[in-house]
Amino acid sequence: MRITISLPDHLASRFFALVSSRERSATIARLLEQELAQREHALEQACLAANADAALGAEIDEWQAFEDDIEEPPAS
Repeated sequence: MRITISLPDHLASRFFALVSSRERSATIARLLEQELAQREHALEQACLAANADAALGAEIDEWQAFEDDIEEPPAS
């Protein structure tokens, strides 16, 4: 897939000077993969921390119990 991105001039100049045209797509793909993996890991850690929070778990249980007590309106 082709995409268009914008880079600051100083970063683009360094990139073009240091990475050959044959290596540019692979380099960007590798760097993007690394960044996405870091962000996914951070999100996973945040979810694990939230799931381990006893106070948050109690609040979720309270909300779920409240929702269970609400009756559905009759179908018309």
